[in-house]
Amino acid sequence: MLIVLEKQELYHLNQKMAWLECLLKLCRLPEQGNILFHPLLISIVTPCFNRAELVSEAVESVCRQDYPHLEHIIIDAGSTDGTLEVLRNYPHLRVYSEPDAGIYDALNKGVKLARGEVVGFLNTDDCYEPGILRLVAEEFERKPNIDALVGGATIFQQASDGKRRLVARFPSIQQQDLLMRATEGAPIFNAWFFRKRVFDELGVFDTCYLYVADREFLLRMAFQATSFGSVDKALYHYRMHPGSYTLSGEPSGEDAWMFESRALATRYLDRAGLSRKARKCFKVWHSQITTEQILTAWGRKAPLRMIRYMLAGLRYDPLGWPNVFMKKVIERRWILLDKPRSR
Repeated sequence: MLIVLEKQELYHLNQKMAWLECLLKLCRLPEQGNILFHPLLISIVTPCFNRAELVSEAVESVCRQDYPHLEHIIIDAGSTDGTLEVLRNYPHLRVYSEPDAGIYDALNKGVKLARGEVVGFLNTDDCYEPGILRLVAEEFERKPNIDALVGGATIFQQASDGKRRLVARFPSIQQQDLLMRATEGAPIFNAWFFRKRVFDELGVFDTCYLYVADREFLLRMAFQATSFGSVDKALYHYRMHPGSYTLSGEPSGEDAWMFESRALATRYLDRAGLSRKARKCFKVWHSQITTEQILTAWGRKAPLRMIRYMLAGLRYDPLGWPNVFMKKVIERRWILLDKPRSR
């Protein structure tokens, strides 16, 4: 007998099969020889709002881990696009849906609800590398004195045929490089895992920020010399797409998150008692931001804004800013040759 399934029925069947596969993997016992004597519970926190098309991939990247001692907490801001219906196909999730004050308010709620000793943060449009949570747990068990662990990360774009194209690769972060990576470099925040006690010691995410509270948290870690470990392996994969919070693939110098980044850099540059090394990091970061703002304003044919950004850059680093600017112009010279676009 031939059974023909409607498209919607087939979708729900696939979702149920994905959940069953996910549940089996979460319940599977570890292989002998790799069993942790004191299983460490890992809590994964995912902030969520209207991600019906992508959230399944994020959830299933947790399901594909070979580590059963975990919980996955979804903090939803009141999605209306079918996201909650998708999440109902995964009964193992701890889903909380209510209005919030932004992504960092959601993360703070997740940290408070987390029962695990270690907490990681997964975005709805990204994914973990398969099999990395066992590595994370083993590193924390092997190094009880570390408060956090970080690995590498990548950025990818997904084509219409489903194939992924690597856009960028970021190495892991060493202890001596944290301040540099949290400012002028790539902090790859989602490739970090933290012992929950860190949030008791340093505080939670500052909800005054809408975009850079994760970077500000890492700066607190750097100035407090929080001990962390590093693994030479990509743990996290960021997706670049038009709906991304900060990785849209379009010129971003005048996006809100860039202005907020500049305000954070300025806050530290105005601070008395900053070490020479730290001040240099913040100067370079501030110069990079103002340069990106100039290049974006150029593409939008906005010369007055270009002048304003230049003056802001020169204010904090009159000697170093021109060098940073020229390096970036050479690196991104295609922008200057591209046809200016009006806003």
